[in-house]
Amino acid sequence: MTSEPKAGRSRPDLLDRLQSAVPLLVVYFGLAALYAWQASRHPVPTIFTDELELTQLSRAISETGEPARRGDPYGLATLVAYVLAPVWWIGSATTAYATAKLVLVLAMTATVFPAYGLARLVVTPWYALAAAGAATAVPALAYSSIMVEEPLAYPLATLALWLTARMLAAPSWGRLAAVVAICAAATWTRTQLAVLFAVLALGLLWLAWESAPVRTWRSGWTRWDWVGAVTLTLGVVLAFSAAMGHASTSWRNTTFLYKDRIFEHATWAVGALGIGIGVVPLIVGVAALARPKGEPRTPETRAFVVTSAAALGAFLWYAGIKGAYVSTVFATYVYERNVIYLAPLLFAGTALAFTRGVGRSWAMAVAAVATVYVVNAVPIVLQYPYYEAHGLAILALANRELGWSEGKIEDALIVLSVVAVAIVVALRLLRRGSLAFGVLAGTAAVAVVAWSMTTQVYAAEGERILAKQVARNLPKPYDWVEQATGGGSVVVLGQQISDPTNIWLTEFFNPSVRKMWSLDGTALRVGAPILTPDLDATDGTLTPPPGTDYALAVNGVALQAPVVARRPNAVLYRLDGKPIKLREALVGRESDGWIVAPAGEKISRAAYTRYDVSGDGPGFAVVKLSRLGWCPKPPLRGTGTATARIGPVGIGPDKQPAIERVTETRTFRVPDCKANGVLLNAPGVPWRVEVEVEPTFSPNAIDPDNSDRRELGGVLDVRFQSLFGG
Repeated sequence: MTSEPKAGRSRPDLLDRLQSAVPLLVVYFGLAALYAWQASRHPVPTIFTDELELTQLSRAISETGEPARRGDPYGLATLVAYVLAPVWWIGSATTAYATAKLVLVLAMTATVFPAYGLARLVVTPWYALAAAGAATAVPALAYSSIMVEEPLAYPLATLALWLTARMLAAPSWGRLAAVVAICAAATWTRTQLAVLFAVLALGLLWLAWESAPVRTWRSGWTRWDWVGAVTLTLGVVLAFSAAMGHASTSWRNTTFLYKDRIFEHATWAVGALGIGIGVVPLIVGVAALARPKGEPRTPETRAFVVTSAAALGAFLWYAGIKGAYVSTVFATYVYERNVIYLAPLLFAGTALAFTRGVGRSWAMAVAAVATVYVVNAVPIVLQYPYYEAHGLAILALANRELGWSEGKIEDALIVLSVVAVAIVVALRLLRRGSLAFGVLAGTAAVAVVAWSMTTQVYAAEGERILAKQVARNLPKPYDWVEQATGGGSVVVLGQQISDPTNIWLTEFFNPSVRKMWSLDGTALRVGAPILTPDLDATDGTLTPPPGTDYALAVNGVALQAPVVARRPNAVLYRLDGKPIKLREALVGRESDGWIVAPAGEKISRAAYTRYDVSGDGPGFAVVKLSRLGWCPKPPLRGTGTATARIGPVGIGPDKQPAIERVTETRTFRVPDCKANGVLLNAPGVPWRVEVEVEPTFSPNAIDPDNSDRRELGGVLDVRFQSLFGG
């Protein structure tokens, strides 16, 4: 008798919940469809070595259950590698890649669900839906087409922030355990998200501070007790910073040596985020954290405010530290992607302001001044696409599509900032619930989402264009090695790998590529692990044997082995597990033919070694150097001096090929706009020619409009010419 009414009551509840979820599902599938379409038009990976490393790890997990890179154990891989592992069970690498992109799109778009839960803590369902949709229509969603960590990190971070606020509103051990678990999963996905534990710790400190026992205890504090508490807090902060300095090089170097850069890079990051989402949510979302005095205080609102304030501090501090450190060891970038996780909080705060008040006047003034400053402090980066800060894609749109100059864009940002402040001031002055307030708030909301969505679409289009450009030079079909080998193992062997893009993509689409070798160590540009084999005999035999079924020789390397397939600048040979035996190798020449001086030098060097002379007979080594590709106007009459030496092949003390003894040396001139060369008598045994050109020249130093900064000697060609002309 009592069970039937309970069952009867549960069905309408379940039906009501399903019906209430329909709008959220419509938003999810609508955005997912857009992002999936964007991903389908993204033909190849472009973010190397990140995407390649993730692919290697996930493929190894799918095959063995353990992460590895080219057979070398890796340790604990990102959670994304485990999530994507099943897609590689699909037979075709191309199909698996398309599936992986779809998985990432669905995962990143799922941010709409925890973003809705976060906003629902403080606003009604329809406002929460708007905030969740806006948080999932930000420029950062351009990452959903790319095989990196952000597509999974973004929803997990949002989930962690929601659960943190929820736990602070109604604490329980179960909710705390859930928060810790999700924070751990987010950190496993992207190590930066360890800052979520800092957000949680600050929230727990707030809980303790506001607890009845502590409030009773501090109610009797004297002025000196407060001074002592502040002093103790500063001591704890300093001790924490010192401990972090011992644990983290980036923390130590930046906090002790580059303090000014921390503020600068944090400013740039949040400024780029504000530009990408239309500025208004940055002002309103921050100002809303200071609630109006007359507003009833609820646990949910207070928990949301504490979580948002802690997250703003933690993520901005991390962005400042990371950006400052990278600027000292690599390059200076605007690292918006380190603060994209704040967007759901800002949109939820904006929804709160639209429904229950913008906040206090002083908070609005502080937020407005800070936002105007950070938005206009961001460097005008017109690079397109700009992976580190997709929020700046709107600036590239103004430059590329509207023809705006950098100065005009700077002026437009000032105007945008002023308009955003005016909107916020008007919302503060208008009576909530009035028609004017509703029209202005609704118009601002639509404009913000349209702005943010436009930025996302343009950022994603930039990534697509880059991918199309990269794919243009990739041999077709992409999996030609896989088709030729039937899945047999392959070692890549090359030299002077200055632009490894095609090698990266060949490895990506051909899982049979298991090892990456080079004759000169330049395979390191492809990414570790690599190997530089030694010369075991002057007949061209290398050691150690690769133990693979095939070898893919690139950029001037030829083997004594049966040819299986050819593509431009790449030849696939059958090894059947035997050692590699070189036929000839030209080391030091880049893929465009030029020989280049190392950084800081003005002498370019290259060497050609001919190991297989069995069918040559008497003849010459033809050495030709050309500068036909460098013919500046007006002529500069530049000339280089080339020296060519020849002799039998020997094995040097570094176990690499060398001239055993020089049998002939020739010197000749290499003038601009012309070609020149010499003939050298070829020994009747395996021989080697070493070529030097000095001085080199840098096209960029001579013509700033030329982007080539290399120190060039000449375009080198070395070949054997039979005495009888064969």
